Amino acid sequence: MNSFLTNRIKSRTDITDEVIVSNMLAASVGAANVYLNATVSSTTPELRSLYASGLSEVITDNSALNELALKKNWEKPYDAPSQQLTEILKESMELDLD
Repeated sequence: MNSFLTNRIKSRTDITDEVIVSNMLAASVGAANVYLNATVSSTTPELRSLYASGLSEVITDNSALNELALKKNWEKPYDAPSQQLTEILKESMELDLD
C-alpha cells in the first residue's frame, strides 16, 4: 500500500530543482519568523543572543537560495507586476489537478 501511494504521488508531482528551492525559500521564511519572534520575546540576554544567531544563519541561507533562484532565472523580481501576475496565472492554468 505504501509503495502504491508513493508511486501515485510521484507520478503526479513534478519535483524539479526549481520546486525544491521554492519550497526551501518558503520554509526559510517560516524559520526566520520563528527565530525573530523568539529573539524579540526572549527574557534573558543569553537566549536573545542564541536566537539572534540562529536568525542570522537563516537569513544567510535564505540569501544564498535567493541568489541561486535569480541566477537560474526562476525568480524575476524586476519584471513588471502585471507580467509577474500573468506568468503566475499561466503556470497555474497549466497544472494538472485531475
